[in-house]
Amino acid sequence: MEIRKSIASDLEAVVVLVERNRRQHQKYQPTFWRKAANSAETTRIFFTKLLAEQETFFLVAIEGSQLQGYLIARKFPTPPVFAPGGDTYLVDDFCVLEPHHWLTVGEALLSHASTLIHEHGAAQIVVVGADRDLAKTEMLRRSDLIIASNWWTKPLK
Repeated sequence: MEIRKSIASDLEAVVVLVERNRRQHQKYQPTFWRKAANSAETTRIFFTKLLAEQETFFLVAIEGSQLQGYLIARKFPTPPVFAPGGDTYLVDDFCVLEPHHWLTVGEALLSHASTLIHEHGAAQIVVVGADRDLAKTEMLRRSDLIIASNWWTKPLK
């Protein structure tokens, strides 16, 4: 398996993967994770922009010619009331092809991103995960991440 910086030709496979992930998250929490009708096209445009951002790490895991997963880490402003000792990078977009790949592909992507982020002087990495995404949660625990915050939601309709 190769972990590398994403290129434009990866985007179609990344969009297919993230759309599948969104449909799964929507089952977990139908209001918070409700997929927009135009999410694929919006994602394609947004991710194309991210490919060119200097302080964004957009990584893919490739085996043979197949995309196995991807991770996007973006520099995230730390609220002025906190001082973690350096920059924070947020990983909000992070998917693998199959849930059992979290402990291999997901861990490899996270490890590679963590190394790059550390080399750029960041103090911390924050990874977003759905409450019911148990395979991803297990990988994050095994990778020595800890829960720092929980978001609670209630549909009001």
